[in-house]
Amino acid sequence: MKRARTQKCVIVCIITCLVFAYCLTTTKFTSWRKDKNSTSTLTLFRENSSSRETPNSKMNTNDNITQECNVVKHIVFVKTHNTASTTIASILQRFGYSRNLTFAIPQKGHAFSVLDLFKREMVFSVSSGNKMRRQPLDSYHLLTNHARYNRQEMDAVIHAAMYVTIIREPVANFESNFGYFEAEKLLKVPQNVNSLEIFLKNPNKFVARKFFGWQRARNGQLFDLGLSHEVYDDQVKVQNKIKHLESEFDLVLITEYFDESLILLKKLMCWSFDDILYVSKGIRSASHRYALNDELQAKIREWNHADVMLYNHFNKTFWRKIKEYGDSFQKDLSEFRNKQRTVLSQCVDDRNVDDSDRRENKFILKSDATDRVFCKGLLRGRDLFENLWLIEIGVACKECDQTVGHNTWIVDDRCITLC
Repeated sequence: MKRARTQKCVIVCIITCLVFAYCLTTTKFTSWRKDKNSTSTLTLFRENSSSRETPNSKMNTNDNITQECNVVKHIVFVKTHNTASTTIASILQRFGYSRNLTFAIPQKGHAFSVLDLFKREMVFSVSSGNKMRRQPLDSYHLLTNHARYNRQEMDAVIHAAMYVTIIREPVANFESNFGYFEAEKLLKVPQNVNSLEIFLKNPNKFVARKFFGWQRARNGQLFDLGLSHEVYDDQVKVQNKIKHLESEFDLVLITEYFDESLILLKKLMCWSFDDILYVSKGIRSASHRYALNDELQAKIREWNHADVMLYNHFNKTFWRKIKEYGDSFQKDLSEFRNKQRTVLSQCVDDRNVDDSDRRENKFILKSDATDRVFCKGLLRGRDLFENLWLIEIGVACKECDQTVGHNTWIVDDRCITLC
C-alpha cells in the first residue's frame, strides 16, 4: 500500500512538472506596458516575441537553421546629424527602456555636445533632494544622444559596448542640415533668394564669420565622428581617420538603405523583428527643403569632399556585410517589411500629421489603433524615453500642478509630459 502511494505521488509530480514546463514554453507577451503595481516590471513584445533577460537566444536566420547568439545590451550609438539617426535612437531607447537598462544621458537638453568631443564628465548625475546618487560610470548600458565620437571616454561610460553609427549620402545630408537648421538665418541671407546657392558661391566667406556651429558647416558627418575641422583638406589624415573608424565600429548604417541597415543591426544585436520596428522621426517639412540642380550637387560634393570619402568607403563595407549575411537576407528583409507595413497601417494616421514644429512633420496615432499602448511606444521620441527612465529611477520628485497637464512630472527643474 505504501509503495503504491509513493508511486502515485511520483506520477503526480512528473505530470505537474510537464504542465509547468509547457506553460513556460508557450507563454506569449502581447502588450507593452509598465505594471501599475511595480516600477520595474515591463513587457514589450507582441505575439511571437521572446523575453530578452536570458544571456543566450536562438536567432532564426532562415526556416531551417538556428544560430546561437547573445543578445546585445551594451550599445554606443554615435548619433550623426540629419541622417535618420533620431529614428535609430528611438529604436535603441525603446529596446533599453523595455528591459530596464540604464541610459547615459546629458546634463541638459538632448545633446552631450555638438562641438566638443565627448567626455565622461558630461554624463548626467542623478540627484534626489539634497543627496547625490552617482551611477558607476562603467555600469551604463546605452549611450544614444548626440555626442562627438571619442572612443576612450565613451568606453569609460559604456563597458564592452557594440559601436554603431549611421551616415548619409553627403549631398542629401548637407542639404538636409542647411534646410532643417534654417541656415539662412545664421548666414543673414534674404529669405526670398536661394540661400543655399548663395552660400555655395563662396562658402569660405560665410564660414569666416564664425557663426554658431560653423565647424559643422563642412563635412559635418566626419566632424560628428571626431575628425577636427582643421584637417579636412589633408587627404592622408582623412583616410587614416576613416580606417580607424572601420576598425572601431561594429556597424555603420546607411540612411539610403534604412531597412537593409536594420536587418544587419538585428543580426548584430541578436534581436527580433519586433525590436527594430519603427515610425520615422524628424521628417522635414516641404518649406525647409531646397531643390538641387547638377551644378549645386557638384559644389556640395566638392565642399564636403571628406564626407564623400567617408560615404564611399562605408557604402562598400555595407554591401560586403550584406553579402556575408547569407542567402536569407532578402527573405528576412521581405518579412520585416511586411511586419513594418502592417504596424504602420495599424498605428499611424495616414491623413494627418503634427506640424507644430515648422521644420518637420510628425506622425500621429491613429484614432482607431487596435493596440494603442504598443503604437504609442513606436511613436515615442527619444527624449520621452530618457525622461521615462529618469522617472523610473526615482528622479521625478512630484507631479506638476494640474494646469501644466495630465501625466506631467517635474524632473529636477524640468517638467516632463509622459503622454
